[in-house]
Amino acid sequence: MNRLAGLATRASGAAILAVLSLGGASAHASEAALMPLPVSATVNAAEGQALAITGRFAVRFEGFSDARLQRAVSRFQTDINALTGAAPTSDGPALVIAVSADPAAGTLEAKEAYSLKVTEGGVHLTAAGQDGVLRGLATLRQLVQPQGAGFVLPYAQIEDSPRFPWRGLMVDTARHFVELDTLKRQIDAMERVKLNVLHFHFSDNEGFRIESLRYPRLTEISSHGQYYTQAQVRELVAYAADRGIRVVPELDVPAHTGAIMIAYPELKAAPFDETSRLAMFRAAVDPTKPETFAFIKGLLEEMIPLFPDAYFHVGGDEVAPTAWTANPDIVAYMAANGYEDTAALQDHFFRQVNEIVRSLGKTTMGWEEVAHLPIDDDVVVQAWRSSHIVGHITGQNNRAVVSAGYYLDLLWDGLDHYSRDPLDTAATLLDKPEEQVGPGPEVPLNDHQKALVLGAEAPLWSEAVTDEMVDHRFWPRAALLAERFWSPESVRDPVDAMRRAVPVQEALRIQGLEDLTRRQRMAARLAPHDAEAVEILSEVTVPVRNMGRLAEVFAAVRSGRPVRLPSFTAPVDIAGADSLEIYRLSVWADAVAKGDAAAAGPLRTALQKYRDNHPRFVAAAQGVDSLEQAVPISEEVARLAVVGLEAIDLKTRGARPTAAWTENARALLAKQAQAAEASSSSAKILMGVPQPPALLLVGLTPVIDRLVSSVSPRP
Repeated sequence: MNRLAGLATRASGAAILAVLSLGGASAHASEAALMPLPVSATVNAAEGQALAITGRFAVRFEGFSDARLQRAVSRFQTDINALTGAAPTSDGPALVIAVSADPAAGTLEAKEAYSLKVTEGGVHLTAAGQDGVLRGLATLRQLVQPQGAGFVLPYAQIEDSPRFPWRGLMVDTARHFVELDTLKRQIDAMERVKLNVLHFHFSDNEGFRIESLRYPRLTEISSHGQYYTQAQVRELVAYAADRGIRVVPELDVPAHTGAIMIAYPELKAAPFDETSRLAMFRAAVDPTKPETFAFIKGLLEEMIPLFPDAYFHVGGDEVAPTAWTANPDIVAYMAANGYEDTAALQDHFFRQVNEIVRSLGKTTMGWEEVAHLPIDDDVVVQAWRSSHIVGHITGQNNRAVVSAGYYLDLLWDGLDHYSRDPLDTAATLLDKPEEQVGPGPEVPLNDHQKALVLGAEAPLWSEAVTDEMVDHRFWPRAALLAERFWSPESVRDPVDAMRRAVPVQEALRIQGLEDLTRRQRMAARLAPHDAEAVEILSEVTVPVRNMGRLAEVFAAVRSGRPVRLPSFTAPVDIAGADSLEIYRLSVWADAVAKGDAAAAGPLRTALQKYRDNHPRFVAAAQGVDSLEQAVPISEEVARLAVVGLEAIDLKTRGARPTAAWTENARALLAKQAQAAEASSSSAKILMGVPQPPALLLVGLTPVIDRLVSSVSPRP
């Protein structure tokens, strides 16, 4: 079907139809903001063509119901009350849910398709399984919109099903502990945008986070007092399952095992400095000792029953060759057994671990390194460094989950992630092409290989993410990725995605997400007398990319100084990789550039706010080092806002800019492009390329660039 953007007509008395088909939606505020976009949807946004929400829905099940579905309906009713502010009276519209029992519910094979129809007679939701009901209710929440004195559901007909069955987020609780309530908030938001896998990374060099009764030193020594009891893990898993989300745990071996080796030093392949993060990163357990595999089996026997999902992740990434070659006994073992290099030894290790996992009734999952040599076909492999490895994984008949291009901790904006498709082997590439394994990015997947791609997963590693930052490091970018993983491949319009993401994110906040409130708290900590000045700057600034937040840590490593992590309380930590305000400004700027005069007013008001905030920020920053470092960035924001205001004036008057104005505008934009280039790759960060003040970039830059280009196109 062709893209039908901007379809709404303004003819007097005519029905205003918003057709959300394979390509996207109209840009009118009255239309439903659905994310992910359904496969097919017709939404009638005309006044009088909507179902009034007058109270709690009168729910009736047809065919099948169980306690899980009843709880899903209860959550839905609570969310509708929050979204409408209406009193929970009992005279609401009818909601009929026709569903068949799906024996595969809650698994990778769950039936998630649904049909949704809203008419004057009520709502009819049809699904082939329990998970389909949850996905339909998620869409129904997003249909709610204000009209007149209350709230309504526009008449709609929707047919929908996911593109991929595996649509996940990964949370790293090892490096910085994440509170149980914070994890639950992410699960709540995941349900509302149809994400269905939470990859739970609970062990690494920095900590082991699940209570072990069999190996108590893991939490006595290596959790730093922050861990989940086994009862809490069961609670989390049940909480997620209720919301149609599978929890896939990860015990990372043989590297990333510093916490394990500190607790049980007899497992070390070689001694290492336990006070050095770098030394710990280069260490691994000994793959030649029977005791190592006995420990892993014992630990898995304890951990696996906590997680009912069919898949268990065993890591396998980033094994430094020296972790093993520094031990003469391991080198001799390799020679005696014909292992030519450490890659072959790692393959031996993985095969042993895979057999343990299989013997305990689970299917093994591992990072891409486990598949550099052929492995059992049933192993699921997670591609993380570059997209082309998916060709290698699927070429040897393994199923793949794609994370390359979706690393949220690298702090690329949501549109960058949104532009990358899980089936595109050239979507993201290594900094070091010589490390390439398998076919290159120019080799597309064939149909058989595409069928082996289960889906994708966006990791959030927590080297530079604390508990209070989790919400705004995941969202709103996770909503954009939910669409990339669910909707048809042809759904690609970035401006339309930003337009819809704004009300979707606001709704998530109403329903409990704390991205905004936690950023406000962080701003108040730094500037209690004028936190708003810090908040305003954070709306239009973003952190440097590619772990640039840890530039000082890498500098310490290069110089041999002790490595200490920063406190993560500075403006760079308050700023989101994506800002909802930037989404708004981008949509308005695109409309102004296309000649929509109505968008000029709100855009002008916003830019005036950012222009005028600079003196406030300077005053608020006095005596606070981290804020004072950001003063030059605040000044750049003000200058760019002035250019944007001037561009709006030129556009609305139909005037041409002078050569001097264009030169000045382009110079300001070029300065920001140069600042962004400094963190455009991890190699530049590691080499110590100087970063901008306060490690902040001006996120307003693309908005101003769009406006400048509309009045002064590049040659």
